[in-house]
Amino acid sequence: MASTPEGRLSFGSRLKLDFAAMMALSALTLSALSFYRSYIYTKQQLDVTVTEVSYVTNEGNLYMTVAFSNGGNRDAAVLRVEPALWSRNKEKGADEWVPLSGRVHPDIPVTSPKMPTIVKAGGVEVASLSVMLDPARAEASRVQQGAAFLGIRVATMNSDGNLYLLQHAVAKLVVDKQGRIHAAEPAIHQSLSGFVDLEGGPPGDQLQSNKKTPFVWADERF
Repeated sequence: MASTPEGRLSFGSRLKLDFAAMMALSALTLSALSFYRSYIYTKQQLDVTVTEVSYVTNEGNLYMTVAFSNGGNRDAAVLRVEPALWSRNKEKGADEWVPLSGRVHPDIPVTSPKMPTIVKAGGVEVASLSVMLDPARAEASRVQQGAAFLGIRVATMNSDGNLYLLQHAVAKLVVDKQGRIHAAEPAIHQSLSGFVDLEGGPPGDQLQSNKKTPFVWADERF
C-alpha cells in the first residue's frame, strides 16, 4: 500500500520529535553531570614541584622556584613556603629542617607572591624564594654522605579546612674533603602531594633524573 503525503509528513514529524527528545535528554544529562561535578563531587589535589634551586655560594644568596598545580575542582590555600637547611636544633637536640628567612636585599621579599595565597581549581601558581645562607653555616650543618642538604617546608590547607605540613629535601650541596662547598645536585625528582603530612629528611628520593627534576646549581666555595 503506497504511503500518502500525510503519512510521510507524519513520519517526518515523528523523526523531529524523536531528535528533539534526544537533544533534551542529552542537555539534561550534561546539566546533571555539571551539577554533580560542581556541587557534589569533590576532588582535592595540589601538586608541589620544585623547578629550580640556585645558590650563589660565595655571596650567600639562595634562590628557589616552586610551582603549585591544582588538579582538583576545589580551590587550595598555600599558607607558607620557605627554604630550609637540614641541621641540628639545639633546643630539641635533634636534626630537622630549619627554616631560612634572612633577606638577600631589603627590597626583595623572602617569598613572592606574598603568602598565604590561593591556587584556584585547575590553576597554577609559582612562588619565588630568596634568602641568605652563609656558606659557613651550610658547611657546619649536619653533613651526610659528603653533602649538606637544602629543603622546603610547605604548609597548605584544602577546601575542607584540613591543614598539612610538607618537608622534603630538594638539593644537596656537595662538600669536598676540605669541608668546602664544591657543587650541588638535585635531591628530588618528583612532584609531591600538597595534601599530605610528610617529614622527609635527607637524602631525598632515589629516583633517576626525569622531567620533574629541578635545575640545581651552586658555584665552588673560595
